[in-house]
Amino acid sequence: MKSNNIQKKFLFISRKSSHYRYYQKLVAFIGGSAELHQLKLISLPHIAYWKHLEKLNFDELVDVHVRRKIVRHPWLVTFKPLLSVVKSSYILLEKLRASYYFKLFLNGEYDTVILWNGMKQPNKTPYQVAKVCGKKTMLFENGLLPNTTVLDAKGVNALNSVPREPHFYRDINIDDSEITKKLVVRQPHKNRKLDEQNVVLPELFIFVPFQVPNDTQIVCHSPWIDSMEAFHQVLEQALIELDSKPDLCFVIKEHPSWPRSFKHLHDKNPRIIFANNMNTQDLVERSTAVVTINSTVGIEALLLNKKVITLGNTFFNVEGLVWHADNQQEFTKLLANIDDVIVDETFVRQFLTYLNSEYLIPDAWQDVNASSFAHLTEVKRRLETF
Repeated sequence: MKSNNIQKKFLFISRKSSHYRYYQKLVAFIGGSAELHQLKLISLPHIAYWKHLEKLNFDELVDVHVRRKIVRHPWLVTFKPLLSVVKSSYILLEKLRASYYFKLFLNGEYDTVILWNGMKQPNKTPYQVAKVCGKKTMLFENGLLPNTTVLDAKGVNALNSVPREPHFYRDINIDDSEITKKLVVRQPHKNRKLDEQNVVLPELFIFVPFQVPNDTQIVCHSPWIDSMEAFHQVLEQALIELDSKPDLCFVIKEHPSWPRSFKHLHDKNPRIIFANNMNTQDLVERSTAVVTINSTVGIEALLLNKKVITLGNTFFNVEGLVWHADNQQEFTKLLANIDDVIVDETFVRQFLTYLNSEYLIPDAWQDVNASSFAHLTEVKRRLETF
């Protein structure tokens, strides 16, 4: 007979990676109630648990993965039979993986399962199986402010638990916390070559950070702009429609984590300038406003008291904090009136203070070590009180 005093257990799941090494530090700090599991990449079928697979929608389970593959390998869409085989193969792979995790979760006395992001494979399958098995789940993500980390039970990015109601921030009473305004420099992808540019920036411009095209921020949370080419086209259309603003210019910086260049767009429009070699913080500070789909550069722009326009789904689409457009017409209208927009610095400060003091965990996960007591303690506290 099982004891009713079973010690609560936290199961961290990750493939061998930087996340795995980070979890090792957390498990060592938490102690005997935490375990680290190396994510199962390939599994044999666990037939006794095959009946549980009907609880999952495998088309949905592989959809994001397939769409991300198409972005990276566009030629797949021209070979429909091959694409069908690829999707079927992924479904079989996830069924095998799911049978393994049904066995693990239905037999293990784990209370909470902790993974990274939860939207991407191979993490998505154990995340969904854990939920079906009645386990609590917690998700890590990169921090939303410099030197922070996200840990959220609801989701990450546009799915996170950050309140969307403006009155929440206006009514809360939180002492201002010191927030660093030095942005983190993103390291370039190992295959990305630096552009040989000698860019002269216009005196007035709107900064537009490109995003990673196959990231879930675009694949899952960008309803009307599905690529950076489409993003560029939206900017071009706005310039055409705003003939009353002949001095309007956009300055783009491509995301350094994407290995391919968008050189085919560089000279397409003289009022859309690419400045890939320039520092992001300099570009934000020198801009009159920032336009983003849903990048955390939008949050960093708020940190520097800039006007922000968003075009995708994001947790910081809060009325009075940023200005949001759901289509081309709304975007063009916002740009037409951008000079009249006034940033409510008090509201922005309240929002950022809530993020920094209440929502985010101090210290970037990449920098955590045995002496990162505030970070380790806060992760442990949240797991134990969830």
